[in-house]
Amino acid sequence: MKFKYTNSNILEANPGPIGFIIGKGEYAAIPYGNQLMIIHNGQQLKVCRNEKSAHNFIENHKKQQQKRGAPKVS
Repeated sequence: MKFKYTNSNILEANPGPIGFIIGKGEYAAIPYGNQLMIIHNGQQLKVCRNEKSAHNFIENHKKQQQKRGAPKVS
């Protein structure tokens, strides 16, 4: 799995979490205050407290989508 990190807060002293994208734009974790908001297909799925919980949530959500037979975005 390939992660793309953005570094838009490079000049701030206390920037907070850094957003990332998983896949080809399937999932995005964007900074939301001091937390990360998970977005998938234009819908806000969840607000996570840290990067690790965001990664875990995305992995679990991907597995659930595959079990349901949702079409895979390529």
